[in-house]
Amino acid sequence: MSNLLAARLAGMLILISTSSFMYADSIIYELLTKPDFLEQVALNRTSLAFAALLEFVNCAAVVAMSILVYPIIKQYSERVAIGYVSGRLIEAATLMTGAVTLMTLMAMGKQLLDNPGASSEHLYMIGTALKSERWFGFLMGMLSLGLCGFLLNVTLYQYRLIPRAMAALGLVGYATLLVKVVLDYFDVSFSGSWMYIPGGLYELIFPLWLIFKGFDLSYEPKS
Repeated sequence: MSNLLAARLAGMLILISTSSFMYADSIIYELLTKPDFLEQVALNRTSLAFAALLEFVNCAAVVAMSILVYPIIKQYSERVAIGYVSGRLIEAATLMTGAVTLMTLMAMGKQLLDNPGASSEHLYMIGTALKSERWFGFLMGMLSLGLCGFLLNVTLYQYRLIPRAMAALGLVGYATLLVKVVLDYFDVSFSGSWMYIPGGLYELIFPLWLIFKGFDLSYEPKS
């Protein structure tokens, strides 16, 4: 496979992963933030199952794209190339636990609807704990993404594999993501959704650049 084709496929996979994750999150957030979330997930099983499938698509896409760019990045830094694939694998593994959690919540919600006499308080205590587990799994996935994404963009910036302004945006985006993860982990109120903006812009511009331009391999790799 040529480097240009690999870059284009990687760019398409990034767009697939981002769009699938965002759409899944919009479905899941609406249901899980309601006071009667167990009943809601049971009543919207089809939508939630589709969201879980999209989360799986996201996980598969991020791993596949890291494998596609591995031979290219390896020419410049084998450690970064291996670290990037490893980081994406960790991200996918932690996010997959969240998809499994959705299936568990669906089963609990169905049990609650099928057995009105069941202890709803007990089920909601477990459901709330599962939501927290899903949230912390998401944070760990974003921590892995932030670390491996930052290291990747150091190499992209150093060897001008993409325009340096774009690589700098990636560095800012992933650094901001890491800060947000830490703040959210310790429940610091300073953190907000605005901290996703730099990384979100990069996740849109970077794959489009790969699709239409690919990597600039004119700079010699390290000997």
